[in-house]
Order: sequence, then structure tokens, then C-alpha cells
Amino acid sequence: MLKKVILITGSNGEIGHSLINALNKKNIHNIIALDLEQPKDSFMIEKFISGSILDKNLLSSINKEYEILSIYHLAAILSTKAQKNPKLANDVNINGTINLLELASLQSKAQNKKIPFFFPSSIAVYNTIKSEKIKINEYEYCENPITEYGKAKLKCENISKKYKGVDFRCIRFPGIISGTSVPTGGTSDFAPEMIHYAAQNKEYNCFIDKDRKIPFIVMPDAINAIFKIMNIEEKNLNHLVYNVTSFSPSVNDFYIKTKYFFPEFNMKYRIDNNRQNIIDSWPDEIDDNNAKKDWGWSPEFNFEFAYTHYLFPKIKLKYTL
Repeated sequence: MLKKVILITGSNGEIGHSLINALNKKNIHNIIALDLEQPKDSFMIEKFISGSILDKNLLSSINKEYEILSIYHLAAILSTKAQKNPKLANDVNINGTINLLELASLQSKAQNKKIPFFFPSSIAVYNTIKSEKIKINEYEYCENPITEYGKAKLKCENISKKYKGVDFRCIRFPGIISGTSVPTGGTSDFAPEMIHYAAQNKEYNCFIDKDRKIPFIVMPDAINAIFKIMNIEEKNLNHLVYNVTSFSPSVNDFYIKTKYFFPEFNMKYRIDNNRQNIIDSWPDEIDDNNAKKDWGWSPEFNFEFAYTHYLFPKIKLKYTL
């Protein structure tokens, strides 16, 4: 009999790292982790595979060797890097996703059941430049995203519809702030970068204007959202994709709050017009009522609680060990 496993792509990324830790805490270890390089931390998993989601031969060998219970497809080229290298980004973000959907489809036929498939989308699918910046739901202002990353995410959401054997479950995440891992190139990373710099007593050059705001959540809430949507019965899911959010402070709000916890922190503004334009196309706030109604989503951390009970303790500890 084939070994029954959970497949996680992009396992070395911020979400992947946190997801595996959370699964381990639930005593779940039958995990195949796939990424380009060996992980820096040791996890309790079935196997780590070094390779690319563009390698169809590798995915074929995984298909033959394992019975896949569910797929968490986290591998992606993030927004800032995607703008600089659109060909690579589209290869990974679109073709790589199609490869994983094909793998799930093959597994569905072999097992004669749908394969749960988690896909993290993003507020980058929106283009709200011509909106009044009200709360945006899942069906508004998502026809013409301006970034390669947003276009790819939206395309993959729609491509998923043709895979009938795939139980596709998608969350459009806002900016995610982690207290344990360092930001890796997202356009919303001005917030986590600010806090990590403050903890190291370094001056930070912020690339976004002080008055701009976009929605955020912290990593524990992101992982909780993933668990919730993946553990609800499919019949209760009334939408293809779901927004989640927690708080939407301005850049200056982040600075004031960060300086309260790290009084020596200093920040200057060096606006990156390209990244500013991207941020300006994203909504100030998003409406997550569909997730609340369908699968009981509710964030644990608001802006104040995130700092006092997660960000400040975790990040301070990270840089004092």
C-alpha cells in the first residue's frame, strides 16, 4: 500500500514553515515537504524533497510513490520579485500551479474521491485605484490587477474550476506579519520589515507613504484560517475564494506602535514609486463576512493584541537569543 501523506509545496516559505510547525503540534507528521533548497530548521515530517514544481518528472514520481490526502500549494514567486522577472514568475505561479492541479486530478482518479487543495491567493488580485476605497468583497474590483503576481493568482483561481476532482479551497490573504520568520520580498513587507529592523536597533527606510493603509493579519491567524477552511465540509463552502482580514492601520500607525515597544527605533521615508503604485492599487479594507458565515472565521489578534501578545514577544526573543 502507498504511504498516505500531506503534500506541502513552498515548505521553506513563511507560511510553509509556520504551517508545518502547526501540523507537528497537532501530532501530524505524514508530510511531504517540497522546496528548492533544504530547510534551515528540522521538522518532524515523512520526507523533504528538494526540487521544483515545474519538474513534471518529479511530480510524477511523487504521484506514483504516495497516496496524497491533501495538497497545500504554497510555492510562489512573490510580488516584488515577480515584477522584476515576469517570465519566471508566470512559469512558477501559473504553470507550477497547473502542474499541482494535474497531480491532484491524477490522485483523485486513483483514489476515486476529491483531493482537498489549498491555494493561497492575495489582495493583489484587486485593482481599486478607481474605487472609493470602501470595504471590498470577493467579487469587486478584481478584473484588472496591475501586478504579475496578482494576475497569476487570479488566473489560477479561475483555472481551478476545470478540475472537477479537485476540492479547491482558496483564501485571499492580506499582508501577513510573522514574528518568527524574516520577510522575503512581498510588497506588503514594509510592516514586518519595520518591526524586525526595530528589534535589531536598525534604522528602517520605508518605501511606502506614511498615510497609506492596507489590510493585515498575523501569521497565527493565517494558519488558523487555513485549518478552518480545510476542515469544513465542502457542502458548506458557498464561494470559490474567501477574504480574511484583521486590521488595517496606516504606515504611520505601524511606526507609532512599533516605536512604543522599541523607543530607540528610527524610520525614514524613501518612497519606491513602483511599489507605492502597487500598494495604491490594493484596497484599504476587505470584507471577510463570507468566511465568517461559511466556516466560522474570526481573527484572534487585533492591532493592539498582535503587538502585545505576539509580535513584540516573538520578535524581541528572536533577536536576543
